[in-house]
Amino acid sequence: MGGSLYYSRYNHAIKLSPTAMLAGDIPVSYEYKISDYMSAEAGIGITTYNITEEAIRGYSMRQDGQTQSKLGYSGTVNVKFFPEGNAFEDGYYISYIMGHRNYAQDFYTTTPAGIDTTVNEGFNWTDFGFTLGYQSRPSERMIVDWFIGGGIRQKQRKTSDYVEEFDPVSGIFTGEYQLIDSKNAAPALLGGMKISILFR
Repeated sequence: MGGSLYYSRYNHAIKLSPTAMLAGDIPVSYEYKISDYMSAEAGIGITTYNITEEAIRGYSMRQDGQTQSKLGYSGTVNVKFFPEGNAFEDGYYISYIMGHRNYAQDFYTTTPAGIDTTVNEGFNWTDFGFTLGYQSRPSERMIVDWFIGGGIRQKQRKTSDYVEEFDPVSGIFTGEYQLIDSKNAAPALLGGMKISILFR
């Protein structure tokens, strides 16, 4: 029996992504081989401290306080196309990917009046894009999958800021921490590595 025919017995895979941990995401996904030319993947995960975001923007330490990461969630949907008809075997593929990550955190600070305050903050990433990937089959029941591409990332961030207002009745300024909701979209580099365990 040829190696290709032998390997084709597997149509299901459980996937882990070590590189996603750099973005504070611990996902597990399931991939189904629809045909030799196409597969579909869906997964969920837990989000926590985002090492990459912290290294770039340094959100955990701020002048008026500091943040503590909490558990959030993530989800992804991925459709792959294999031009050479080699799904779940060595070869290249083109993929359309949609992903969402929700990060939660608490912001600890002290108001000018000396009152300790905790504010629930958070931010979301939603990605839409295409990737080019290469998967190799080092053993009968394992696939190593490398991919890179680009897309659009929509970001929504809810962070707190101290807002003061003048009270005309008392004649003094009063203030409190309020959540400021900001949104933007920008090009994003999509890439990483996944390890698949195959089963029938």
